[in-house]
Amino acid sequence: MFKKIIGTLSLTLGSLAFVASLASASTITNGFTYAIASGSDTSLGSHFHSNTGGSFGNPAGKSEVGRFYSEEVRGLSEYNLSGLSTGTAYVTFDVYKLGGLFSGANDFPFNGTINVYGYQGNNLEDISDYQASSLGLVGSFGTSGLALGDILSFDITSLFNTAIANNYASLGIRLQAVPLNSNGALTFDDFRLTNSNDSTNNPVPEPSTMLLLGGGLAGLAFWRRKNKKA
Repeated sequence: MFKKIIGTLSLTLGSLAFVASLASASTITNGFTYAIASGSDTSLGSHFHSNTGGSFGNPAGKSEVGRFYSEEVRGLSEYNLSGLSTGTAYVTFDVYKLGGLFSGANDFPFNGTINVYGYQGNNLEDISDYQASSLGLVGSFGTSGLALGDILSFDITSLFNTAIANNYASLGIRLQAVPLNSNGALTFDDFRLTNSNDSTNNPVPEPSTMLLLGGGLAGLAFWRRKNKKA
């Protein structure tokens, strides 16, 4: 009976901690999102696939990433840094579609990796953002196993704080697919900066978390052995 009460109490406390964690999470600012495709030269941007002008009849605010036949498509999102202060920051976004924006052409996913880069933005939809100089690789993720509605978060605290310290008007985030050896794409939306990791896609504990977890389990095992001997 005592063990049952302790187990129930542990579950309750764990649930309360999880709820408290969710309650403490908040959006710092929302992103200005669009997608740019190349021409035959995949190193240079040529035209929009998603923008406020509704190119090709596609919805605005979508980050399409992958290929459209011989074109490479990159998804971009920029964040207005005006009035923001330094602190913890994650770039967070959702899986909108397991495919691209063009029915019958690239509306199916590709199997590969998507790299996330930072760049200096200007809060405008510029074709040149496609090839804007990278401020560094933020992270990467595989497309296999992604599902609609999945949330992905990447820690950009260092990049964010550096951008503010250097008085950048805007911080840009660019998604690029690798390798680009087959047609297909994925589309993301709801880009925002958050103050916590809100990822729902197989989150991997940080090394420090694993050490704490390992230490806790080792302590529990020692406690059990000690009580058995007693």
